[in-house]
Amino acid sequence: MKGRDEPLLDPESPAEPPEVTRDSPFTGGDGRPSEPEPWVEMGLSQSLLHSLADAPSGSSEGPLQGLTSEQAQQRLLEHGRNEIPENVEAWYVMLGKQFVGMMPFMLIIAAVLSGVTEDWTDFAVITLMLIVNALIGFHEEFKARQSLDALKAQMTATVPVKRDGEMVIIPVAELVPGDVIFLRGGNIVPADCEFLEGDEMLVDTAALTGEPLPRKVPRPERPDEPQGAGRQLLSGCIVKQGEAHCEVKETGLNTEIGQAAGLVAEASGHQASLFERKIMQVVHAVILLALVDAGVVLYIDVGHRSVRFSKALLNVLALVIGAVPIALPLVMQVTMAIGAASMAKRQAIVTHLTALQEIASMTVLCSDKTGTLTTADMRVLPHRTWTHRMTKDDALLYACLASNPANKEDPIDKAILGSGHEHFGEEEADKLMNMYKKEKFVGFNPTVKRTVVYCEHEEKGKLKISKGLVDKVLVTGDDGGDCWECADAEKMREELKEVDVRFSSQGYKTVGLAVAHNEGPMVFSAIVPMLDPPRTDTKLTIYRIREAGINVKMITGDHLNIAIETSRLIGLGTNVLPACDLWPASATRDETIVTSDGFAQVLPKDKREVILVLQNRGLVVGMTGDGVNDAPALAQAQIGIAVDGATEAARSAADIILTQPGLSAIFDAVVESRKIFARLRSYVLYRIGATIQIVLVLSILIYAYNDTMPALYVILLALVNDVTMLPVASDNASPSALPEIPSMPQILLAAFLYGFIGTGQTMALYLSDVIHSDPSTDPEERRKYRMAVTYLQMSIAVELNIFSCRTPLYVGNILRRDTWPSLLLFICVMGGNLLVSLLAGFGDTFHVVYKVEWIDIAWIWLYDLGCLLVIDLLKSFLSVIGADWMSAGAAGDVLGYPELPDEFHGASHRSTLLHSRVSARSVLHHHSRLSTISQQGGLARGPALGAKASGSTLPFPHNLRAQALRHLHSF
Repeated sequence: MKGRDEPLLDPESPAEPPEVTRDSPFTGGDGRPSEPEPWVEMGLSQSLLHSLADAPSGSSEGPLQGLTSEQAQQRLLEHGRNEIPENVEAWYVMLGKQFVGMMPFMLIIAAVLSGVTEDWTDFAVITLMLIVNALIGFHEEFKARQSLDALKAQMTATVPVKRDGEMVIIPVAELVPGDVIFLRGGNIVPADCEFLEGDEMLVDTAALTGEPLPRKVPRPERPDEPQGAGRQLLSGCIVKQGEAHCEVKETGLNTEIGQAAGLVAEASGHQASLFERKIMQVVHAVILLALVDAGVVLYIDVGHRSVRFSKALLNVLALVIGAVPIALPLVMQVTMAIGAASMAKRQAIVTHLTALQEIASMTVLCSDKTGTLTTADMRVLPHRTWTHRMTKDDALLYACLASNPANKEDPIDKAILGSGHEHFGEEEADKLMNMYKKEKFVGFNPTVKRTVVYCEHEEKGKLKISKGLVDKVLVTGDDGGDCWECADAEKMREELKEVDVRFSSQGYKTVGLAVAHNEGPMVFSAIVPMLDPPRTDTKLTIYRIREAGINVKMITGDHLNIAIETSRLIGLGTNVLPACDLWPASATRDETIVTSDGFAQVLPKDKREVILVLQNRGLVVGMTGDGVNDAPALAQAQIGIAVDGATEAARSAADIILTQPGLSAIFDAVVESRKIFARLRSYVLYRIGATIQIVLVLSILIYAYNDTMPALYVILLALVNDVTMLPVASDNASPSALPEIPSMPQILLAAFLYGFIGTGQTMALYLSDVIHSDPSTDPEERRKYRMAVTYLQMSIAVELNIFSCRTPLYVGNILRRDTWPSLLLFICVMGGNLLVSLLAGFGDTFHVVYKVEWIDIAWIWLYDLGCLLVIDLLKSFLSVIGADWMSAGAAGDVLGYPELPDEFHGASHRSTLLHSRVSARSVLHHHSRLSTISQQGGLARGPALGAKASGSTLPFPHNLRAQALRHLHSF
């Protein structure tokens, strides 16, 4: 469940949020992290802490030496893999569960009653139906689980580890005690470890202890703690800040969290989305009405019509069975599993299946810049470096010294070190850096935004080098890190600002460099430019996402001018604002958030605030991110998307994980999710409509004509219908050009119309003598024949209705390929109709359905096909005049893969901005629609429920104005 917090609305809050270490809730009154409580208060086992403290290092040559491959392999055999075995449900348990539930329970009762009344034909058929239905459900559920298991296998976590003296990346499951690993901010601790060397770290232990405040590691030990307790990091905790080498002490079930898992087996059941919950509420309401109806029928049959109780109960059971859409949950599950597998092929791994429905409703996408909109493959331009009392070569060398070679996933460090090797030559660069003996390294974190290295050179003496954000290197402020103010800071400020702005306006990312010699003052020495160009496909992808009715905002911690230039290059618009404009909170501020193209220089709390405000405007928000600082925003958004290369913390908070760089996979996900939504909506519309028709027909027959349809017919109708509808999960579907906002009142209206029209269609045939050609003069035989004809007509008509419900277009226009169902669905529907026709035609052979003459079967087919075309013509006519009463809001243009128009190649600032603003009026209507639905509970999670969106002017693609107005009729 995502967060439901309200945005900050304190009018007296400062213009800029105070800078703190990570997030303000984790700090004390002085802005520094609060002192942690004793480890003994965490409830950890004393034996574990002693074993962690006393376990031997992997090698006698030094704590950072690590293991050899042979040692690691031997320990892997001794200790096992570093994983906690899952409690996987056995196949026979899954099969057994298919006989548990409302529908199986009804079938079992029907079979027992048939046996009691010695109706052995019905008993055999119903028992066979029960077994077949269970086998089909088992097959589909088992196949869906295999598909999801395959997706999980693609999300193997990895960690840098020292093997054979070299840092390599291996799967977390292959860690063994004694391994030396490298952890940094954003990593989830993969095993119980001991801190060896590196920064002071902040570790969030909430996953294990529930404590809201992170702990410092290392920290001074207390008298009441076991030895080494202040240096321990436990598996499952999140590194919030700092980077260090650590030694693995315990793995798998021997870790603290592993021991807890061994005591309590967690079960993670399927979590339904809001759309699913509302559908099941409607289904339960229909079933409840059917049960009330059945009680009345039972009372009338036994009390006033003198029907045998067992026979009356069997007839009532038929009514209840007709009201239970057994395949509905299964079809929804299979549809989601197939959709998840399809998205995995498009490089998007779904971790929460409900996200497949929610991304179809997404109206705003907040995107990170670096690595998502840009390549993140930066390179330093040494010849363009600005220096002060330092050569350009020295500036690059010192920047390399202030980078961590073990941090292979950091784009800045990777770019600087790579550029150093390219500029000096690999051997020469290593030789130059080895001349400096590093004594201490303080890694980057999102709050202090700089690194610091303490080193010593034989000739130059002791040096303190810092690289990072220019402002943070010039004057650090009291931000919880190593603090200073560079010499002549105020004199240099304006010049540095001018240089920084000039670089950033040209699209360069800048890194400031300051150096202190022999404990002297820090001197600002260089501004190093780095280039991170937009991805080649970013502009096209942004255009496509906007054409899908989704507004895109860039939210980055980078410099404002860089953000504006990048936004211009990718066609987003240049109304990008600094984070200081987010504070203080006010109605004007909220309006600014809605209308802006993005924000720069943001902190984690700023990102979350932007999402909260958008949600409170009734918008469904997606958020992309890659770092631990993005995790709060990813968790808050309805759709959290971890981009390629994201940290474990970001991936854990996300609903979708991208496995390829860029945003193109997100557009693919939008297209696929809208197809999924279209399939689910069409099936739900169809199935509820069929249920209403069946219940109404059976009730009218009993109340008005004292006639009953045999329970076997109803069970056969339900079973055939459920089996033939399973291919809906992979049916052809057209994605809507606009976000799909689920409206249950609209779906119910359409379902009732289909149900009422279908009831009239069936009762018209029941009351007609046109095709009742049974030659028998026996009234009972004629009644049986009439009921067999009624059953056959209703079964065929209900099956054919899926062709009308699945598309808003006219099914009679077979020349349009987008009206065609999938071949499998067509074969299953027509095959099911052929099966029941054969059962009726050879009724004297199979003894399942009373024999119906072949001429009558032919007339029933013609009658139902003709009615299908007439009903669908009515649906199309209503859609044309703007009353989408029978399409449940499915009408509208189809989302495709448009190419970038010529005018957007090299689009200017002005044309891009106009593109962003051209249809504000249509968006007012769009927001009004969202607001109305949210008040009805029709939107997804978050504080947006019930929010009002008056006066908002969200930018919207120009060619969607007419569509947005037309779609208002659907709500």
